Amino acid sequence: MNKAIQFTIKDLRFYVRNAPMRMPFRFGSITLTASAILYVRTEIELANGQRATGWAADMLAPKWYDKDPEKGYAESLGQLLEAVRAAGDIYGQIGGESNSVFRIWQQGYEEMMNWRQQRGINRLMASNGASLQERALIDAVGIASGLSYHSLLSSGRLGIELGALHKELGSMSVDQVIAPTPLSRLSVRHTVGLIDPIRTVDIAPDGVLGDGLPQSLEDYVVTQGVRYVKIKIGGDAKSDFERLSEISALLDEKCRDGYSVTLDGNEQYGDMDALIGLLERVERELPRMHDALLYIEQPLDRFVALDRTLAPAIRSVSERKPMLIDESDEDLNTFKDAVALGYRGVSSKACKGMIKALANAALVRHLNGETDQYFLSAEDLTNIPVVGLHQDLTHVAALGIDHVERNGHHYVRGLDHLSSGERAQCQARHRTLYEDRGDLLTLAINHRQINVESLQAPGLGSGDLVDRDAVIPLEDWSMDTLVEGNR
Repeated sequence: MNKAIQFTIKDLRFYVRNAPMRMPFRFGSITLTASAILYVRTEIELANGQRATGWAADMLAPKWYDKDPEKGYAESLGQLLEAVRAAGDIYGQIGGESNSVFRIWQQGYEEMMNWRQQRGINRLMASNGASLQERALIDAVGIASGLSYHSLLSSGRLGIELGALHKELGSMSVDQVIAPTPLSRLSVRHTVGLIDPIRTVDIAPDGVLGDGLPQSLEDYVVTQGVRYVKIKIGGDAKSDFERLSEISALLDEKCRDGYSVTLDGNEQYGDMDALIGLLERVERELPRMHDALLYIEQPLDRFVALDRTLAPAIRSVSERKPMLIDESDEDLNTFKDAVALGYRGVSSKACKGMIKALANAALVRHLNGETDQYFLSAEDLTNIPVVGLHQDLTHVAALGIDHVERNGHHYVRGLDHLSSGERAQCQARHRTLYEDRGDLLTLAINHRQINVESLQAPGLGSGDLVDRDAVIPLEDWSMDTLVEGNR
C-alpha cells in the first residue's frame, strides 16, 4: 500500500451564499423556506512545496442538527456557525504540522468532541464542523495528487486506519469496504416532504410554480421515471396512513413495473406502539406499498431512540421492516450501540463525515459475515450544486450504494443560485450530470438515474468551481438576509 500523502494547512476560509428555495420543505416539525450554503476553502502544501486548494460545502440546516423546540432558528444557526468556526481554529492549528488526512481529521474530531462538551453544543453540530474540514482536505489532497476520491481510498493515500476507530475491524482496509470501481449511475430516491403535492391536480391554480421543473410527485414519476421514493411521516399514525394511502394509490397506478419506498420519521414518533400500529395497517390495507417498503429511518426522537428499554419494540419492528438511525448517529460508536438494540442500518450523509461513513460501512461488512441484514443507506441533507452535491454523489458512488436520496433539485431551482460563470463551467465539465433547458441548467434525471461519470476527477468531483466573487465571506454575512419564514 502506498504511503499516505503528508501536507500542512496553509490557509482556511469560510464563505456563505444564500440559496432561494422554489417551494417549502416540511420535515418533522420544521418547515424550511430559505437557506444558505456554507463553504470551506482550505489551501494545503505538500512536502515538495506544491500547493492545492480544496473546498467543502453544506446547506445550513440548523434545525436538523438541533430540534430543541426551546431554541429558535437564529439561536440554532448561531451555534452551528460557532461549531464551524471552532473546527476551523482546531484543524488549522493541528494542520500546522505535516500529517495525513486521517491523522489530522482524527485528532481534530477528538478535540471537537471535547470542545462541544465544554460549550454545551450537541455532537451532530460539532461533527459537522469536523466533516467540513475533512472534505476540504480530501478534496485538496486529491487535486494535489491528481487522484479521484475512489483512487485515494483504494490506494491508501488518505492514511485511513479502520482498526484505529473500531478494534474489531482489525487490519480491514478501506479498499475492502468500497466498491471495486465507482458506480457510474445512481438511482434517485425522490423525497416527498410532508406538504409536497402528491398529484398535479392537487395544486391550486395560484400555487403552480410554472418554473420549468416538476412540482408534484406525479410529475416526477411520469417525467423522470422515479421508482425510488422516500416519504416523510409526521408522527400521527392516522394522518400518516391517510397520506401513505394517497401515495400508494399513485405509485400503484403509475409504476406498473414496480417501485420501492422508505419512510422517514425525522424523530416524530414518541410511541413505538403507534409506529407498530401504522405498519400493521399498511400491511393489511396497502399490501403493495408494504412489500415495497425497504426500511424505516429514525422514527424516534434522538433522546429516546437508543433507550435500552425500547429494545424489544425496536427488534419487533426491525423483524417486520428494518429500522435505521440517522439523527441519532452522533458519534463513531452510535451505530454499534444501535445494533445492540435491534436497529439494522445507519445513514451515510456527507454532513456527518465521510470517514465515519466508511467506518460504518466496515462495521456493516464485519457484522454481516455471510448475511446481509445490516446495511448503510445514502441519505440527503438538501445537497445542491455544485460542491455539496458533487462531493456527496462522489462518496456514494465510491461506497457502491446504488440508490441515493436526492431532494436539492426538488426544493431549489437547478443552478439558479450560482453565477453565470459557475453555471457555464459546470455545463462544460459535467455535460451528462446536468441538462441545459435554455433558461435553466438542472440535474439530469433520465429513467430514474443520474450519470455521475464526470465526477471521477481529482478530488471530490467539484474542482475549483466556486467563484469567490459570488460568495460572501462568513464574517460579512448575516442571517438577517434569510427569508423571514425560517425564523
